[in-house]
Amino acid sequence: MQADISNVSRDYAKIVQSADLEKEINPLCTNIDDMLARLDEFETLLSSVRAESNGMMANNVCSILAFGESFEQLKTRIDSLEQFVGAVSTNLKEVERSVDIAEEELHVTDYSIKGLLLKPLKAKLSASEPATSNSLPRSNLIEEEYQPVEIFKSDDYFGKS
Repeated sequence: MQADISNVSRDYAKIVQSADLEKEINPLCTNIDDMLARLDEFETLLSSVRAESNGMMANNVCSILAFGESFEQLKTRIDSLEQFVGAVSTNLKEVERSVDIAEEELHVTDYSIKGLLLKPLKAKLSASEPATSNSLPRSNLIEEEYQPVEIFKSDDYFGKS
């Protein structure tokens, strides 16, 4: 057992003596120095980016906060425009309904020139004959006078110009 220990210790002694520690440690030290230099460069770059980022944030946050009042005005204008579009849509539906009623009264289904000119005349001639139906057709007339559809006023949405 003692012989084994002395053999092992001799083998380790040979390994330690044969090893050139300076030759093996110097590349490690050089790599560590290079890594430290790169780490310093990275730290410098990171701090400059952080400083620039903070400056940009300060400027942009102030600009965004300054835009807040304009944003509220813009939001109000968009809401008004949405209401306006809704009113125009409602008015358009009413006008289309009024045109449909007028076409029914005049029996216009043909949109050619011939149909637009001759159908109303034929409808007037047939209207003078007594009607066999008890139901009254839809009409845009009230007391024999045309009642136009009430249309929006742009001043209600955009103010007086």
